[in-house]
Amino acid sequence: MLKSKLKKTVFLSVISFSLLVPAVSHQVFASDNANDIYQKMKSAGMSDSDIQMMKKHNEEELKFINENGMAEKIKNDKKSISKQSELKFGKKSNEEMQIAADSSVLGTYGDILVAYNASSWGIDFGYPGHAGIVSNTSGKTVESFPEDGVQYHTNDWGSRENVYAMYVKGATTTKYKGAATYAANQIGKDYNWNFVNPWTEDSFYCSQLVWKAWKSQGIDVDYITIDPIVTPMEIAKSKNTIIYYSN
Repeated sequence: MLKSKLKKTVFLSVISFSLLVPAVSHQVFASDNANDIYQKMKSAGMSDSDIQMMKKHNEEELKFINENGMAEKIKNDKKSISKQSELKFGKKSNEEMQIAADSSVLGTYGDILVAYNASSWGIDFGYPGHAGIVSNTSGKTVESFPEDGVQYHTNDWGSRENVYAMYVKGATTTKYKGAATYAANQIGKDYNWNFVNPWTEDSFYCSQLVWKAWKSQGIDVDYITIDPIVTPMEIAKSKNTIIYYSN
């Protein structure tokens, strides 16, 4: 959040470019920055076929977004929001509910936030989206970025466009707190450049952090569990998440 949006946009756009071109050799990249990103992924253990698999995911998710593929899920999720809200908020204090209703703060502890088309405010690194988790600390989220890894960030998601906020189906208040605590315990860890290794706890990319936080509570919020990639949109599409806010 302390870095300029312009710098973040330029840097992350390069990452997006590097994942969209054929990953045959480093010569396919058009700039030194793109080549550096390619080398980071390779050094982290990704193969060219892994990067090609990411490219395929990217293309599928862009198509899904452009075709308004989430409309049906959002419609179905609205039917269960009332029941889920009672389960989630039943033990929360009035103060916590006031925080949830703030015009810029979105969600309460443990909620999942996904930006599904975030290039306009500089979060786009190969997948058309970004993910974060609402912190136990008031007014904060926990998110992972390439520049500084896992850190606290100001929760201003309520003032952003093209975002989803999600409950986790069937989760108790204890699990919400547990997921938020897990994420906070990762603060200071590096960004994970190996997007096909979501199991490591030494470093995290954005949606991996969210997935692991909830996995630690016994709930898998991934949509496609047969491959090793966990993307922001897969979390949004998961049968274990319920979208209660979208714009």
